[in-house]
Amino acid sequence: MREIAICNDDFCNCAIIVSIKQLGDVAMRFRLVAFADEAAPDLAGQIEAMQENGVELLEIRGVDGQNIDGISATKAKVIRKMLGFSGLAVWSLGSPFGKIGINDDFAPHLDSFKHSLELADILGAKHICLFSFYGTSDIDPVLERLNAFIEAAKGTDIVLCHENEKGIYGDTAAKCLEIYKALPQLRAVFDPENFIQCGQDTIEAWESSRPMLSICTSRTLFPMAQ
Repeated sequence: MREIAICNDDFCNCAIIVSIKQLGDVAMRFRLVAFADEAAPDLAGQIEAMQENGVELLEIRGVDGQNIDGISATKAKVIRKMLGFSGLAVWSLGSPFGKIGINDDFAPHLDSFKHSLELADILGAKHICLFSFYGTSDIDPVLERLNAFIEAAKGTDIVLCHENEKGIYGDTAAKCLEIYKALPQLRAVFDPENFIQCGQDTIEAWESSRPMLSICTSRTLFPMAQ
């Protein structure tokens, strides 16, 4: 059986990513959502891995060598049809949005985000993950760009989720909290490994982000069974 990294939905729009070998009774208590591109680059292989592991929901990041934001609407329709035929569905888009420098050209990045909103609708995804830009310690341009994503998503039912990551503005609990207080429309993605890389106490980060929490990723903190 091939392994896939999984996340789970506890029916409160909160997910957690762990190693599938470390599930134990977690699988009995949560709906599971997979990053299946870690099992196979092609959609057929991803579907096979999800079925082998009994996971029905997908956080889609890449298909057939393309990032999800780069596929066409036509291909998105084909993907949804293939997933539906296999008894699977998309839970969220694992996107690269906000993973550019603060001084990089934002206009095409925003256009790509708007295209991904269309893709999310086609695929039936309800969440899109975001990041808060590299190369600045000034929150103002970060908020300006994140707010542009929020404005673009108005009128949809897509939940935008900010993920902490080393090197971006929102790399510590304090900076993430600044973002959530300024932009309460955003939900939080809690990645403990990324916090650890920044020297951030993960318990402190958990407590501060918990009210906004939508996704918790922890797969890299679990040792793989041999």
